Amino acid sequence: MARSVPMIGLSPDELPWVRKLVALLRHPDPTVPELTRQALLYVAHAAERAGLPQGAVAGPLPKTPC
Repeated sequence: MARSVPMIGLSPDELPWVRKLVALLRHPDPTVPELTRQALLYVAHAAERAGLPQGAVAGPLPKTPC
C-alpha cells in the first residue's frame, strides 16, 4: 500500500509544511495544537482581508532547514 495520498491542489513542495502542521496539531502538549489552530485562523483571516482566494499563497513558501 502507498504511504502517501495525493491531494488536489497540493504541490509536492508543500508536503513538508503539511506534515509539520499535522505534527503540531497532534502535539501532546495541549497548548501547542491550540496555538497552531489560532495561527491558522489568523492566516486565513489575513488572506481574506488581502483579497486572496481561499487556499492561495501570496508567493512561494520559504525553504526550511529541517
